Amino acid sequence: MAKKLRLLIVEDDPAHARLIMRGFRADMDEFELATSFSLRDAKSSIEAGTPDLVIVDLSLPDGSGAELIESDHLSQRYPVMIITSQGDEQTAVEMLKRGAIDYVVKSDGGFDELPRLSRRSIREWRLQREKIEAEIALRNSEQRYRALIDHSPMSIVVACKEQIVLVNGMALKCLGAHSTAQVISKSIHDFDIPDASAIARHAGENSANRFQAMMNEYVLRRIDGSLLDVELMTTTVDYYGQEATQYVFMDITLRKEAETEMRIRDRAIASASDGIFIVQLNRGEISVVDCNQAFLEIAGCHRESVREVGMNVIRCDSRYEARFQQIVSGIVARQPVRDTIRIHADNEDYRWVEIAISPVQVADSQNAHVVGVVHDITEKVNAEEEIRRRNAELAHFLRLTAMGELVAGLAHEVNQPLYAISNYAGTCENFLKTPENADFSSLRQCVSRIGQQARRAAEIIRRLRNYVSRTDPKVESVRVSDLLNDSIALLGPLLEEQAIEVQIEFEPSLPSVFVDKIQIEQVLTNLISNATDAIDDQNPDRIIEIEVRQVDVKHEAMVQVSVRDFGIGLPPDIDVFEAFQSTKQTGMGMGLSISRTIIESHGGKIWVEAAPSRGTIFYFTLPTTIQQVTGHADESDRICH
Repeated sequence: MAKKLRLLIVEDDPAHARLIMRGFRADMDEFELATSFSLRDAKSSIEAGTPDLVIVDLSLPDGSGAELIESDHLSQRYPVMIITSQGDEQTAVEMLKRGAIDYVVKSDGGFDELPRLSRRSIREWRLQREKIEAEIALRNSEQRYRALIDHSPMSIVVACKEQIVLVNGMALKCLGAHSTAQVISKSIHDFDIPDASAIARHAGENSANRFQAMMNEYVLRRIDGSLLDVELMTTTVDYYGQEATQYVFMDITLRKEAETEMRIRDRAIASASDGIFIVQLNRGEISVVDCNQAFLEIAGCHRESVREVGMNVIRCDSRYEARFQQIVSGIVARQPVRDTIRIHADNEDYRWVEIAISPVQVADSQNAHVVGVVHDITEKVNAEEEIRRRNAELAHFLRLTAMGELVAGLAHEVNQPLYAISNYAGTCENFLKTPENADFSSLRQCVSRIGQQARRAAEIIRRLRNYVSRTDPKVESVRVSDLLNDSIALLGPLLEEQAIEVQIEFEPSLPSVFVDKIQIEQVLTNLISNATDAIDDQNPDRIIEIEVRQVDVKHEAMVQVSVRDFGIGLPPDIDVFEAFQSTKQTGMGMGLSISRTIIESHGGKIWVEAAPSRGTIFYFTLPTTIQQVTGHADESDRICH
């Protein structure tokens, strides 16, 4: 059953009120009537329940019926029909302007027409309200749409027939415009914004689907002519009844630059000669997520196996397993580590590699990453080994050359114990010819002296043999006094011939040194021999001073040896440690060069200074620990290298 229309009749004349009620008598099934006799009662009734129509007399005892017309027409809750006994056209026009839905003059015919006029008024009122509400909704929708556009972080342009009619602030910024006047009414082609057909061709769409929303990358032209990389989406919209195209785009310049930089970085990593791998840490689990071709070649593996076996793809030499585990521990702890190890290659050969790892700092990342660089130093190690071998050969040659110069004196040294042995042996023979008269005490003394002289000759031969021997370098703990005694003993004949005295000064509690004994003896022999040559025949100070003391070098204890002569000194414009540089007319210029190589290979340093009064002082330092020689705590490294 349809709901009845509620009418409020406001009439102060009871007779007129009855006539109005009588006019609705035949339509009581459609209308529900209520009456009020004053303006005050009418307002109270309206507040109690809003009627569908108010029929009010223009003149009431407590005011004008027009007061029931609400001033805000947009929010008016009910229609008002004005009835009056003495009306004219001007009053009717005034009431309609104020917002009355209709104006009726009281008469018999007018009362009978009230039901029809009421239906029409309510219908017109509802149509007006629907129109007003639609206009308000449209206006609100337009405001929301404009607000969304204006405050959107995306650039938005709307074009009708390829002519720009709307642009937001972000689009102005992207296009390089300072005001909307620079963009509005311009063709989209002025900015190289593609039209619908161009977008369809770009996306491979047919004309039926070309207005479907799509995202593609384009290059737009800004106001100043510069180009802008954007990602653009287009949709069809209704713009005040016209079909329009809405372009939504965003500046992707930074993203394109980042992509370009990433591509360059990826290509650089892929083409790098060093092996590069990326490790991902997830809850302590290590997985190699990426690597370049150089890493695969150095490790001797295939890319498929890298993800399966992880860091085990690097097959480490068993002697370097502990170092490799330190590298793995550094990865887990995300700490920088650098070390040198030896690994197996794919052909079962060995490679020397230097591995350096560095953590990748990424904020708010659930996974941690570490980058590793593997540098193949096999050729470098082999080259260094070849240089060491050649230097050892050259040093051996120089020792042989030095012995050639000392051979006469050494022959005299050996002949002395041999001559003594011969004499004592002859004495023994004489004693044994007449055993009954033999002095056994003298005989025992001769035999004892024969043994002493034999041992003396053997010691001379031992020093000579050790000095000219060709053996692999071997680092061991040696007392500096032993090094000096053997070196001076070898040069004894030369020093005696030149009448030169060697004075040695030792610092108390001097530690032993870790050196290759033969190599350091060669350095000492070379320096003492050079000091002897620097003292000419007219020099009265025929002394060589050797001082040995402990020094601190970079917070580490080392032994410093100095060899001073009182000779003529060195020329100021010559580097005596440079190969083939010599102050002797017959010198090769290799002795001091080889000496520098030997000292530096032991982790020490050699240099020369002018003595305070005259002469020259050569200094060099020697290590007191094996770590200073090898750079590592494990002495076995020296053997591996």
